Amino acid sequence: MKRSRELRPLSSEHHQALLVAFQVKKSLEGHPEAAGAPRDLPGLVSLARRFDGQVFTPHAAAEESLLGEHLCEADRARLSAEHIELKGLVEHARTAAPGEQRVALAAFAELLERHVRWEERELFPYAESHLDAAALAAIGGALELRLAVAGQGTKGARR
Repeated sequence: MKRSRELRPLSSEHHQALLVAFQVKKSLEGHPEAAGAPRDLPGLVSLARRFDGQVFTPHAAAEESLLGEHLCEADRARLSAEHIELKGLVEHARTAAPGEQRVALAAFAELLERHVRWEERELFPYAESHLDAAALAAIGGALELRLAVAGQGTKGARR
């Protein structure tokens, strides 16, 4: 799907999210080709936690702060509620017994995929068609700044 330049950073992270959802689903199913995902529950929990900390948490904050004010109340509420639910599922997977970890990880992967599809198919097209050029440019500029700051943090961590 063609995406405006301003929202491409979020769509790029959505691609990462879909890969994580795929990896978790396939690994839980015991599929022999799970795109490099860990095969054990602790490894899958670790994958979900890394994704949450490195990609999802800043991504969700950016969406809510930059797009939230431009959305109707129902979409803003859904966006926030699903972000909270996804974080809760990762936390539950971290602390649960193995049987419950599987359930939490499966629910996480399913909701993550559904959430990304909703944003890409409905939320972003709405924003692109209803926001003026100045608002989209402001969102794009803020996303670029966020990525630049994140990149500087990564460089500093490598030293």
